[in-house]
Formats: sequence, structure tokens, C-alpha cells
Amino acid sequence: MSARKGGTGSYDFSVKRFSTIPVPGSAALVQDLAATAAETELSQADVIRQSLKLGLPTLRERLGKRPRRRLTLVQHFKKLKGLELPPYLDE
Repeated sequence: MSARKGGTGSYDFSVKRFSTIPVPGSAALVQDLAATAAETELSQADVIRQSLKLGLPTLRERLGKRPRRRLTLVQHFKKLKGLELPPYLDE
């Protein structure tokens, strides 16, 4: 018996684990969500989840105003103590 058809001792993998709830919103809210997602580098779904807990202004205040400095992988490795890098990465 396949797992999709069910039966004793099998699991139906076609069952959704989460339910999606559509929430109607204004165009201004959609733009605010998109702007907050871009500013905080979160997905829009994460912004919605966090804003339900925090509110958009608080979320922006906590996550959006700090300057982000992205390091290259080599720069990150150079900051690690006790790690010896090959000489060709010291350039």
C-alpha cells in the first residue's frame, strides 16, 4: 500500500501541515509590509508574523535602523581565533 492512500501503519504525506488564512488589507498596508520586509531583510511572511507580536513600528525600530555590514566569507574567517587560513587567502 502506498503512503498516499493511507492504511494501517502509513502516513498520508499529502496532508497539509499548516493552514493558510488570507487576510484582506489595503494597498497602503501591502506597501508598508513590503517596505518593512526590505528594510529588515525579513520575508513578508516573517514581517507579518513578527508584526502580529510587536507591531510594524516596533519591528522597524528594533530591526530596521541598524546599519548592516556584510562580511565576505574570508573576512569572517579572519576574525575567528585559532583558525589558520591558507596563504592565498591573505591577499
